Amino acid sequence: MRQKCNYLFNGLLFSGLACFSYLFLVLYSDFTPQHLEVLISFKSFILILAAFNLVGFGVLMIHNWQKRSFQFLVKRKERLIIDCILTAIILFLMNYLVWSVVKAIFEVPEPFTLKGPGLRMISLVWLVEMVITNLTLTINFYRQLVLLHERAEQIEENSIKARYMALQNQLNPHFLFNSLNTLISEIEYAPGNAVLFTQRLSDVYRYILQSQQQRLVTLESELSFIDSYIFLHKVRLGDCIRIENKVGSDNYDLKLPPLTLQLLVENVIKHNIINMDIPMSILIGYEPQGERIVVTNEIRIKPNVVSTGMGLKNLSARYRLICDRDIYIESNTNYFTVKVPILNE
Repeated sequence: MRQKCNYLFNGLLFSGLACFSYLFLVLYSDFTPQHLEVLISFKSFILILAAFNLVGFGVLMIHNWQKRSFQFLVKRKERLIIDCILTAIILFLMNYLVWSVVKAIFEVPEPFTLKGPGLRMISLVWLVEMVITNLTLTINFYRQLVLLHERAEQIEENSIKARYMALQNQLNPHFLFNSLNTLISEIEYAPGNAVLFTQRLSDVYRYILQSQQQRLVTLESELSFIDSYIFLHKVRLGDCIRIENKVGSDNYDLKLPPLTLQLLVENVIKHNIINMDIPMSILIGYEPQGERIVVTNEIRIKPNVVSTGMGLKNLSARYRLICDRDIYIESNTNYFTVKVPILNE
């Protein structure tokens, strides 16, 4: 249906161009009065109308070829220039052929000869057609450019989403194995606590699944998730991990990437000595001047654990994908601090 409408529109456009050219032909032709009388007839008008539609749709065929070969022509600019020159020549020859056929029909002695008024007329018509052709080419060019730009943006967006989802899903698999082993022990030695442990484990993985569909989450939901996450570790390690939440409740609606706090807390547990004799406090605060969440812990490095830095690299990559900002890391002899930017939708 759309293609039929395009054909109709183009037909009306070429017919209007034919009427314009016919008017100039009548006013500025070098025909004799006898031939001019024949030219004004309805039959001649229909002939010129058909001729211009033939020329117009012929030019459209050239345009369609150019559109199909758009990327090739852009890469080969000299080919594009040659193609434009050939289009101009073909247009002029088509007009000249129509002019000569009309003169031959009227039995002009020298139908292929162009005199002053006729040459001016055919040049004017050719210039008008060249303007229309160039406008059409320009419109097609920018239309294709917009389509390519939109396609490139869509591909880039899909790529970013895929990369972001891959980074977001990199939850340490050892956490699940450790949790399941802990659950087995709880079922055997503390069945009552096993029920609560299972509920918290379910909350943790429900949040992980839900967060996969979200670009940002509230700080409140992250802190609630950390409570369940820390509970599971406390059951395994003992009551030796404490979260000190220094964030005011009026800041709970602030946004950050999902599982940000989990990654930072996991990083602390993985690399530091934590037991009942040496408990660990993890401070979570808010830095309003930099609009950043601050996570700080005391440094007690495990002797046999090699730090690859992949967890923080993961988090840094997620931030760069989302907002082209980075996290800030401070480390001294006593404390390790990570500051992550607060984000908006």
